[in-house]
Amino acid sequence: MRKYTLLTLFMVFLSSHLLADTFSLSLFQNRTENLFQNIYGESDYVSNLSFYIDKNLSQFSIFTQGNYSYLYENPSLSYYVHDLGLDYLYPVNDKSAFYFSLTGKKTFFRSDFSDFNYFSMNFFAAFKTYLSQTSIVKSNYSLEYKNYTSSFFDFVSNALFFSLDKYFPSKTTVKAEVNWGYKYFLHPYISQEIISIDGDLYSNGGRGRHHPDGIDSQFITRTESEGQGIQVFSLTGLIAQGLGNNVGLRLTGMKQWTLSGKNPFMFVEEFYAVENPSYDRFSWEGYQIHSQFTVLVPWNIQLKIGYTIADKEFPGIESLSLDGDLLGITRKDMRKMIEARVEKNFPKFSVFLSYFYINNKSNDLFFEWSGQFFSAGIEWNLFFGEKK
Repeated sequence: MRKYTLLTLFMVFLSSHLLADTFSLSLFQNRTENLFQNIYGESDYVSNLSFYIDKNLSQFSIFTQGNYSYLYENPSLSYYVHDLGLDYLYPVNDKSAFYFSLTGKKTFFRSDFSDFNYFSMNFFAAFKTYLSQTSIVKSNYSLEYKNYTSSFFDFVSNALFFSLDKYFPSKTTVKAEVNWGYKYFLHPYISQEIISIDGDLYSNGGRGRHHPDGIDSQFITRTESEGQGIQVFSLTGLIAQGLGNNVGLRLTGMKQWTLSGKNPFMFVEEFYAVENPSYDRFSWEGYQIHSQFTVLVPWNIQLKIGYTIADKEFPGIESLSLDGDLLGITRKDMRKMIEARVEKNFPKFSVFLSYFYINNKSNDLFFEWSGQFFSAGIEWNLFFGEKK
Protein backbone atom coordinates (compact mmCIF):
# COMPACT_ATOMS: atom_id res chain seq x y z
CA MET A 1 0.00 0.00 0.00
CA ARG A 2 2.96 2.30 0.63
CA LYS A 3 3.79 2.94 -3.03
CA TYR A 4 0.18 3.86 -3.86
CA THR A 5 0.03 6.17 -0.86
CA LEU A 6 3.17 7.88 -2.15
CA LEU A 7 1.59 8.13 -5.60
CA THR A 8 -1.47 9.81 -4.11
CA LEU A 9 0.69 12.31 -2.22
CA PHE A 10 2.62 13.00 -5.43
CA MET A 11 -0.64 13.73 -7.27
CA VAL A 12 -1.65 16.11 -4.46
CA PHE A 13 1.65 17.97 -4.91
CA LEU A 14 1.30 17.94 -8.70
CA SER A 15 -2.26 19.26 -8.59
CA SER A 16 -1.20 22.38 -6.68
CA HIS A 17 1.44 23.15 -9.31
CA LEU A 18 -0.99 22.56 -12.18
CA LEU A 19 -3.52 24.85 -10.45
CA ALA A 20 -6.18 22.15 -10.56
CA ASP A 21 -9.76 23.39 -10.38
CA THR A 22 -11.00 20.43 -8.34
CA PHE A 23 -9.20 18.09 -6.02
CA SER A 24 -10.84 15.31 -4.01
CA LEU A 25 -9.27 12.81 -1.63
CA SER A 26 -11.23 9.94 -0.10
CA LEU A 27 -10.45 7.30 2.51
CA PHE A 28 -12.93 4.48 3.14
CA GLN A 29 -12.70 1.57 5.56
CA ASN A 30 -14.92 -1.47 4.96
CA ARG A 31 -15.67 -4.58 6.98
CA THR A 32 -17.38 -7.56 5.34
CA GLU A 33 -18.57 -10.88 6.68
CA ASN A 34 -18.71 -12.39 3.19
CA LEU A 35 -16.07 -11.08 0.80
CA PHE A 36 -16.77 -13.62 -1.97
CA GLN A 37 -20.54 -13.56 -1.39
CA ASN A 38 -20.95 -17.34 -1.25
CA ILE A 39 -21.72 -20.11 1.22
CA TYR A 40 -18.28 -20.05 2.88
CA GLY A 41 -18.71 -16.59 4.36
CA GLU A 42 -15.09 -15.42 4.37
CA SER A 43 -14.66 -12.13 6.25
CA ASP A 44 -12.18 -9.38 5.47
CA TYR A 45 -11.29 -5.73 5.93
CA VAL A 46 -11.00 -3.56 2.82
CA SER A 47 -9.26 -0.17 2.86
CA ASN A 48 -9.82 2.18 -0.06
CA LEU A 49 -7.78 5.29 -0.85
CA SER A 50 -8.71 7.42 -3.88
CA PHE A 51 -8.16 10.85 -5.41
CA TYR A 52 -9.67 12.91 -8.22
CA ILE A 53 -8.19 15.95 -10.01
CA ASP A 54 -9.54 18.02 -12.88
CA LYS A 55 -8.52 21.15 -14.74
CA ASN A 56 -10.97 23.24 -16.78
CA LEU A 57 -9.79 24.74 -20.07
CA SER A 58 -12.69 26.81 -21.36
CA GLN A 59 -15.33 24.22 -22.36
CA PHE A 60 -12.79 21.37 -22.12
CA SER A 61 -11.65 19.64 -18.97
CA ILE A 62 -8.88 17.13 -18.32
CA PHE A 63 -9.20 14.83 -15.33
CA THR A 64 -7.43 11.96 -13.63
CA GLN A 65 -8.32 9.74 -10.72
CA GLY A 66 -6.76 6.83 -8.88
CA ASN A 67 -8.21 4.22 -6.57
CA TYR A 68 -6.29 1.73 -4.45
CA SER A 69 -8.02 -1.05 -2.48
CA TYR A 70 -6.18 -3.21 0.02
CA LEU A 71 -7.65 -6.45 1.43
CA TYR A 72 -6.12 -7.50 4.74
CA GLU A 73 -7.04 -11.20 4.74
CA ASN A 74 -6.77 -11.62 0.96
CA PRO A 75 -3.93 -9.26 -0.02
CA SER A 76 -3.51 -10.99 -3.39
CA LEU A 77 -6.83 -9.41 -4.40
CA SER A 78 -5.59 -5.88 -3.66
CA TYR A 79 -5.62 -3.69 -6.75
CA TYR A 80 -5.07 -0.19 -8.13
CA VAL A 81 -7.15 1.53 -10.84
CA HIS A 82 -6.13 4.70 -12.66
CA ASP A 83 -8.22 6.82 -15.05
CA LEU A 84 -7.17 9.62 -17.37
CA GLY A 85 -9.69 11.48 -19.47
CA LEU A 86 -10.81 14.51 -21.44
CA ASP A 87 -14.33 15.92 -21.59
CA TYR A 88 -16.12 18.70 -23.44
CA LEU A 89 -19.29 20.62 -22.61
CA TYR A 90 -21.15 22.29 -25.49
CA PRO A 91 -24.15 24.44 -24.48
CA VAL A 92 -26.71 24.71 -27.29
CA ASN A 93 -28.74 27.39 -25.51
CA ASP A 94 -29.77 28.23 -21.97
CA LYS A 95 -31.92 25.06 -21.83
CA SER A 96 -29.87 22.42 -23.64
CA ALA A 97 -26.32 21.11 -23.71
CA PHE A 98 -24.19 18.29 -25.11
CA TYR A 99 -21.46 16.56 -23.12
CA PHE A 100 -18.67 14.32 -24.47
CA SER A 101 -15.88 12.44 -22.73
CA LEU A 102 -13.06 10.06 -23.63
CA THR A 103 -11.47 8.06 -20.83
CA GLY A 104 -8.65 5.55 -20.58
CA LYS A 105 -8.38 3.22 -17.60
CA LYS A 106 -5.79 0.73 -16.40
CA THR A 107 -6.20 -1.78 -13.56
CA PHE A 108 -3.36 -3.47 -11.70
CA PHE A 109 -3.90 -6.62 -9.61
CA ARG A 110 -1.18 -8.65 -7.93
CA SER A 111 0.21 -11.71 -9.72
CA ASP A 112 -2.29 -14.23 -8.27
CA PHE A 113 -5.17 -12.34 -9.90
CA SER A 114 -3.35 -10.78 -12.84
CA ASP A 115 -6.03 -12.24 -15.16
CA PHE A 116 -8.21 -9.38 -13.89
CA ASN A 117 -5.78 -6.74 -15.19
CA TYR A 118 -7.23 -4.74 -18.05
CA PHE A 119 -6.87 -1.63 -20.15
CA SER A 120 -10.08 0.06 -21.27
CA MET A 121 -11.21 2.96 -23.42
CA ASN A 122 -14.62 4.57 -22.97
CA PHE A 123 -16.40 7.12 -25.14
CA PHE A 124 -19.45 8.81 -23.62
CA ALA A 125 -21.89 11.29 -25.21
CA ALA A 126 -24.89 12.87 -23.49
CA PHE A 127 -27.61 15.39 -24.23
CA LYS A 128 -29.79 17.20 -21.69
CA THR A 129 -32.60 19.66 -22.28
CA TYR A 130 -35.40 21.31 -20.31
CA LEU A 131 -38.79 20.84 -21.95
CA SER A 132 -40.15 23.23 -19.34
CA GLN A 133 -39.15 24.48 -15.91
CA THR A 134 -40.41 21.21 -14.45
CA SER A 135 -39.50 18.65 -17.15
CA ILE A 136 -36.04 17.40 -18.17
CA VAL A 137 -35.08 15.00 -20.95
CA LYS A 138 -31.71 13.23 -20.80
CA SER A 139 -30.12 10.76 -23.19
CA ASN A 140 -26.66 9.27 -23.54
CA TYR A 141 -24.59 6.78 -25.47
CA SER A 142 -21.48 4.93 -24.29
CA LEU A 143 -18.95 2.77 -26.11
CA GLU A 144 -16.47 0.73 -24.06
CA TYR A 145 -13.60 -1.56 -24.99
CA LYS A 146 -11.77 -3.68 -22.41
CA ASN A 147 -8.64 -5.73 -23.01
CA TYR A 148 -7.80 -8.19 -20.21
CA THR A 149 -4.64 -10.13 -19.46
CA SER A 150 -6.82 -13.23 -19.65
CA SER A 151 -8.17 -12.55 -23.11
CA PHE A 152 -11.40 -14.56 -22.90
CA PHE A 153 -12.80 -11.65 -20.85
CA ASP A 154 -12.15 -9.10 -23.66
CA PHE A 155 -15.26 -7.29 -24.84
CA VAL A 156 -16.77 -4.29 -26.63
CA SER A 157 -20.06 -2.88 -25.33
CA ASN A 158 -22.56 -0.27 -26.50
CA ALA A 159 -25.30 1.29 -24.38
CA LEU A 160 -28.14 3.74 -25.03
CA PHE A 161 -30.06 5.54 -22.28
CA PHE A 162 -33.10 7.82 -22.32
CA SER A 163 -34.93 9.37 -19.37
CA LEU A 164 -37.72 11.86 -18.66
CA ASP A 165 -37.95 13.66 -15.31
CA LYS A 166 -41.07 15.51 -14.19
CA TYR A 167 -41.33 17.71 -11.07
CA PHE A 168 -44.62 18.78 -9.45
CA PRO A 169 -45.44 21.63 -7.01
CA SER A 170 -46.42 18.99 -4.44
CA LYS A 171 -42.68 18.10 -4.10
CA THR A 172 -43.28 14.96 -6.14
CA THR A 173 -40.75 13.75 -8.69
CA VAL A 174 -41.52 11.13 -11.33
CA LYS A 175 -38.86 9.62 -13.59
CA ALA A 176 -38.99 7.04 -16.40
CA GLU A 177 -35.87 5.47 -17.92
CA VAL A 178 -35.19 3.22 -20.90
CA ASN A 179 -31.84 1.46 -21.26
CA TRP A 180 -30.44 -0.77 -24.01
CA GLY A 181 -27.05 -2.46 -24.04
CA TYR A 182 -25.06 -4.90 -26.16
CA LYS A 183 -21.88 -6.59 -24.92
CA TYR A 184 -19.75 -8.58 -27.36
CA PHE A 185 -17.10 -10.97 -26.04
CA LEU A 186 -14.35 -10.99 -28.65
CA HIS A 187 -13.04 -14.51 -27.98
CA PRO A 188 -14.74 -16.09 -24.97
CA TYR A 189 -13.44 -19.64 -25.53
CA ILE A 190 -9.72 -20.22 -25.90
CA SER A 191 -9.11 -23.86 -24.92
CA GLN A 192 -10.81 -27.23 -24.64
CA GLU A 193 -9.88 -28.74 -21.33
CA ILE A 194 -11.32 -29.95 -18.06
CA ILE A 195 -9.02 -28.62 -15.37
CA SER A 196 -8.98 -29.18 -11.61
CA ILE A 197 -7.63 -26.45 -9.41
CA ASP A 198 -7.04 -26.27 -5.67
CA GLY A 199 -8.66 -23.08 -4.44
CA ASP A 200 -7.43 -20.88 -7.33
CA LEU A 201 -10.01 -18.68 -8.99
CA TYR A 202 -8.53 -18.68 -12.50
CA SER A 203 -5.93 -20.86 -14.14
CA ASN A 204 -4.77 -21.42 -17.72
CA GLY A 205 -7.54 -19.26 -19.12
CA GLY A 206 -10.45 -20.95 -17.34
CA ARG A 207 -12.75 -20.53 -14.39
CA GLY A 208 -13.05 -22.46 -11.14
CA ARG A 209 -15.04 -22.03 -7.95
CA HIS A 210 -13.22 -20.29 -5.14
CA HIS A 211 -13.17 -22.40 -1.99
CA PRO A 212 -11.35 -20.77 0.95
CA ASP A 213 -10.75 -24.20 2.50
CA GLY A 214 -8.99 -25.49 -0.62
CA ILE A 215 -11.64 -27.88 -1.98
CA ASP A 216 -10.83 -28.92 -5.55
CA SER A 217 -13.10 -27.63 -8.30
CA GLN A 218 -13.36 -28.05 -12.06
CA PHE A 219 -14.23 -25.97 -15.06
CA ILE A 220 -14.60 -26.52 -18.78
CA THR A 221 -13.58 -24.17 -21.58
CA ARG A 222 -14.22 -24.67 -25.31
CA THR A 223 -12.48 -23.74 -28.50
CA GLU A 224 -14.48 -21.40 -30.74
CA SER A 225 -13.22 -18.85 -33.23
CA GLU A 226 -16.23 -16.51 -33.28
CA GLY A 227 -17.24 -14.09 -30.55
CA GLN A 228 -20.41 -14.08 -28.52
CA GLY A 229 -22.81 -11.26 -27.71
CA ILE A 230 -25.40 -10.45 -25.03
CA GLN A 231 -28.19 -7.91 -25.61
CA VAL A 232 -30.25 -6.51 -22.72
CA PHE A 233 -33.10 -4.04 -22.36
CA SER A 234 -34.46 -2.47 -19.18
CA LEU A 235 -37.22 -0.15 -17.99
CA THR A 236 -36.95 1.84 -14.76
CA GLY A 237 -39.51 3.94 -12.95
CA LEU A 238 -38.99 6.22 -9.95
CA ILE A 239 -41.33 8.22 -7.77
CA ALA A 240 -40.04 10.46 -4.97
CA GLN A 241 -42.03 12.51 -2.50
CA GLY A 242 -40.84 15.25 -0.20
CA LEU A 243 -42.60 15.58 3.14
CA GLY A 244 -41.81 19.03 4.43
CA ASN A 245 -38.22 20.26 4.29
CA ASN A 246 -36.55 17.40 6.15
CA VAL A 247 -38.14 14.12 5.02
CA GLY A 248 -38.16 12.34 1.69
CA LEU A 249 -39.44 9.02 0.37
CA ARG A 250 -38.35 7.27 -2.82
CA LEU A 251 -39.47 4.11 -4.63
CA THR A 252 -37.63 2.71 -7.65
CA GLY A 253 -38.56 -0.30 -9.77
CA MET A 254 -36.46 -1.80 -12.54
CA LYS A 255 -37.18 -4.68 -14.94
CA GLN A 256 -34.52 -6.11 -17.26
CA TRP A 257 -34.80 -8.57 -20.12
CA THR A 258 -32.13 -10.49 -22.03
CA LEU A 259 -33.05 -9.99 -25.69
CA SER A 260 -30.40 -12.30 -27.13
CA GLY A 261 -27.30 -14.24 -26.19
CA LYS A 262 -26.13 -15.57 -22.84
CA ASN A 263 -23.12 -15.49 -20.57
CA PRO A 264 -20.22 -17.58 -21.93
CA PHE A 265 -18.96 -18.60 -18.48
CA MET A 266 -19.96 -21.73 -16.57
CA PHE A 267 -20.85 -19.60 -13.55
CA VAL A 268 -20.54 -16.02 -12.34
CA GLU A 269 -19.60 -14.58 -8.96
CA GLU A 270 -19.73 -11.26 -7.14
CA PHE A 271 -16.92 -9.96 -4.93
CA TYR A 272 -17.40 -7.26 -2.31
CA ALA A 273 -15.72 -4.00 -3.42
CA VAL A 274 -13.75 -5.82 -6.16
CA GLU A 275 -14.64 -5.61 -9.84
CA ASN A 276 -15.30 -9.04 -11.37
CA PRO A 277 -15.32 -9.29 -15.19
CA SER A 278 -17.87 -12.12 -15.30
CA TYR A 279 -20.56 -10.34 -13.25
CA ASP A 280 -22.18 -7.11 -14.43
CA ARG A 281 -25.56 -5.83 -15.63
CA PHE A 282 -25.32 -8.05 -18.74
CA SER A 283 -25.17 -11.21 -16.60
CA TRP A 284 -28.80 -11.36 -15.50
CA GLU A 285 -32.46 -10.67 -16.24
CA GLY A 286 -35.25 -10.06 -13.76
CA TYR A 287 -36.42 -7.22 -11.56
CA GLN A 288 -35.26 -5.05 -8.68
CA ILE A 289 -37.31 -2.86 -6.32
CA HIS A 290 -35.69 -0.31 -4.01
CA SER A 291 -37.31 1.91 -1.38
CA GLN A 292 -35.56 4.62 0.63
CA PHE A 293 -36.46 6.90 3.52
CA THR A 294 -34.31 10.03 3.98
CA VAL A 295 -34.49 12.42 6.90
CA LEU A 296 -32.44 15.46 7.90
CA VAL A 297 -31.92 15.24 11.66
CA PRO A 298 -30.42 17.88 14.02
CA TRP A 299 -26.96 19.29 13.21
CA ASN A 300 -27.74 18.79 9.47
CA ILE A 301 -27.01 15.09 9.66
CA GLN A 302 -28.57 13.08 6.83
CA LEU A 303 -29.98 9.66 7.66
CA LYS A 304 -30.97 7.19 4.92
CA ILE A 305 -32.70 3.84 5.44
CA GLY A 306 -33.38 1.58 2.48
CA TYR A 307 -34.72 -1.82 1.52
CA THR A 308 -34.06 -3.63 -1.77
CA ILE A 309 -35.43 -6.86 -3.19
CA ALA A 310 -34.03 -8.34 -6.40
CA ASP A 311 -35.06 -11.44 -8.36
CA LYS A 312 -32.39 -12.37 -10.91
CA GLU A 313 -31.99 -15.20 -13.39
CA PHE A 314 -28.68 -15.81 -15.17
CA PRO A 315 -29.19 -16.99 -18.78
CA GLY A 316 -26.59 -19.56 -19.82
CA ILE A 317 -25.52 -20.28 -16.24
CA GLU A 318 -26.50 -23.69 -14.86
CA SER A 319 -26.80 -24.26 -11.13
CA LEU A 320 -24.25 -26.68 -9.72
CA SER A 321 -24.21 -28.93 -6.69
CA LEU A 322 -21.62 -28.27 -4.01
CA ASP A 323 -19.61 -31.08 -5.63
CA GLY A 324 -19.62 -29.20 -8.95
CA ASP A 325 -22.19 -31.39 -10.76
CA LEU A 326 -24.61 -29.74 -13.20
CA LEU A 327 -28.21 -29.69 -11.93
CA GLY A 328 -29.86 -28.99 -15.29
CA ILE A 329 -31.56 -25.76 -14.16
CA THR A 330 -30.75 -22.10 -14.78
CA ARG A 331 -29.38 -20.30 -11.75
CA LYS A 332 -31.86 -17.97 -10.00
CA ASP A 333 -31.20 -15.73 -7.00
CA MET A 334 -33.59 -13.86 -4.73
CA ARG A 335 -31.79 -11.15 -2.76
CA LYS A 336 -33.07 -8.94 0.07
CA MET A 337 -30.97 -6.07 1.39
CA ILE A 338 -31.40 -3.64 4.27
CA GLU A 339 -29.18 -0.57 4.38
CA ALA A 340 -28.64 2.41 6.65
CA ARG A 341 -26.35 5.39 6.10
CA VAL A 342 -25.51 8.43 8.23
CA GLU A 343 -23.74 11.36 6.53
CA LYS A 344 -22.58 14.77 7.63
CA ASN A 345 -21.38 17.40 5.16
CA PHE A 346 -18.97 20.18 6.14
CA PRO A 347 -17.78 23.06 3.92
CA LYS A 348 -14.71 21.18 2.63
CA PHE A 349 -15.23 17.57 3.61
CA SER A 350 -17.88 15.00 4.44
CA VAL A 351 -17.99 11.89 6.63
CA PHE A 352 -20.29 8.88 6.53
CA LEU A 353 -21.06 5.58 8.23
CA SER A 354 -23.08 2.85 6.52
CA TYR A 355 -24.41 -0.62 7.24
CA PHE A 356 -25.77 -3.32 4.93
CA TYR A 357 -27.39 -6.66 5.64
CA ILE A 358 -27.87 -8.99 2.68
CA ASN A 359 -29.71 -12.30 2.48
CA ASN A 360 -29.27 -14.17 -0.80
CA LYS A 361 -31.36 -17.23 -1.65
CA SER A 362 -30.35 -19.28 -4.69
CA ASN A 363 -31.11 -22.59 -6.39
CA ASP A 364 -27.30 -22.95 -6.53
CA LEU A 365 -26.37 -23.68 -2.89
CA PHE A 366 -22.89 -22.25 -3.41
CA PHE A 367 -24.53 -18.79 -3.58
CA GLU A 368 -26.90 -19.31 -0.64
CA TRP A 369 -25.57 -16.85 1.94
CA SER A 370 -26.18 -13.91 4.23
CA GLY A 371 -23.85 -11.34 5.72
CA GLN A 372 -23.28 -7.88 7.15
CA PHE A 373 -21.18 -5.09 5.64
CA PHE A 374 -19.89 -1.99 7.41
CA SER A 375 -18.30 1.10 5.87
CA ALA A 376 -16.94 4.37 7.21
CA GLY A 377 -15.23 7.12 5.27
CA ILE A 378 -14.15 10.69 4.85
CA GLU A 379 -13.91 12.73 1.64
CA TRP A 380 -12.20 16.08 1.13
CA ASN A 381 -13.34 18.31 -1.77
CA LEU A 382 -11.35 21.41 -2.69
CA PHE A 383 -12.48 23.75 -5.49
CA PHE A 384 -9.92 26.19 -6.89
CA GLY A 385 -11.66 27.28 -10.08
CA GLU A 386 -15.05 27.62 -11.68
CA LYS A 387 -17.12 24.45 -11.57
CA LYS A 388 -19.09 23.28 -14.59
